[in-house]
Amino acid sequence: MPVSESYDDEPWCDRDLNNYIIRSREPFNAEAKVDGLIDSYITPVNKHFRRNHGPIPNIDKDSWNVSIEVDTDELQANKTLDLNDINQLPQFEVTAVLECAGNRRDGLKAIKEVNGVTWGAGTASNSRWGGCRLRDLLVAVGVPKDLCSKFYERVRHVEFSAYGEATDDKHYASSIPLEWVMNPQNTVLVATRMNGEALIRDHGFPARIVAPGIIGARWVKWLRNIRVQDRESDSYYQQLDYKILPPMATGDNCDKFWPQFPALQELSVQSAICRPAPGEKLQVGRPYVVRGYALSGAGRAVDRVEVSLDCGRTWELAKLTSMQCSNGNGKHEWTARHWAWVLWSFPIASVPARCSISCRAWDAGGNTQPDVAVWNYRGVMNNAVFRIEPPTTAGDGKL
Repeated sequence: MPVSESYDDEPWCDRDLNNYIIRSREPFNAEAKVDGLIDSYITPVNKHFRRNHGPIPNIDKDSWNVSIEVDTDELQANKTLDLNDINQLPQFEVTAVLECAGNRRDGLKAIKEVNGVTWGAGTASNSRWGGCRLRDLLVAVGVPKDLCSKFYERVRHVEFSAYGEATDDKHYASSIPLEWVMNPQNTVLVATRMNGEALIRDHGFPARIVAPGIIGARWVKWLRNIRVQDRESDSYYQQLDYKILPPMATGDNCDKFWPQFPALQELSVQSAICRPAPGEKLQVGRPYVVRGYALSGAGRAVDRVEVSLDCGRTWELAKLTSMQCSNGNGKHEWTARHWAWVLWSFPIASVPARCSISCRAWDAGGNTQPDVAVWNYRGVMNNAVFRIEPPTTAGDGKL
């Protein structure tokens, strides 16, 4: 199958660079400018962050195919599907937030040097994803659909591997638990559409995994192979990356820690302030509306966002904008799966001369953000209380 894998063939025409902060050009990694990120509940494609581990494959959709394999002690199967086969299966759509595990890594780097792209809070985006359910593909090749089957008495994984080169391995690959995939409420997709349009190359054209509630590292793009197996993926990105190592682990001794700790799966509860944007000046004595986003993992709903203007001594509730999950009586159904983010706002009646703003989210599982960040070598999963101290100007515009 014709696949171009060169930095000389990057899709620059699909990148509206005015909307991004570029963190690296090869591979292309760019986060959204946070003040524009929350202009709409659904993130436009040209504001959705871009995270890559190598050149962007240029794949011919007419010759593309994905191999579906089952390689377990109890079941062996193999099938190859093309794009037309995927589109002929029942189609589903899910609105879900995609967050990089390194979102807000800059906060951990401020404590101590970390190993990874220095992201701010712009690597979370909320989109409508469309495609077929991965569950349906696996059932079609013989994987039992009944989760009470003896097949599920053993923990198994579904590994996804990508076309294209990767910086740390021969190709990008990762896995998630099979039981999670086979639960129909979890809506894991082989996605071909984003916000109603075909995926663009940066976002995985022609097909990618969408795994709502799970870190972005498992949403493998440019799908080449889907494999059910009796073990977790042995790829670099599963075994030697995307783990929270203890604070004594460093670049000099991390090799002994990687095997001891689990690969990340679920997102943590998270919130961020997007307005005021970094460097934005607030006018003393004038009203201002603080805005941001919040999210959580594994389908848990964000039930509130709290804002403090006094360094966390007291907190008040922000107003939330979210997808409504109703039980039919007009009441919010907190036990339903919540895959999307919430946007929030909080009015300040009069900006003080010395302004401190903090936010924290809570989810339906009773989880909230820690007051203090805990450093880790890879700088992942920083979800400490988000704090800013925006500069202020007097009424005449002077500091």
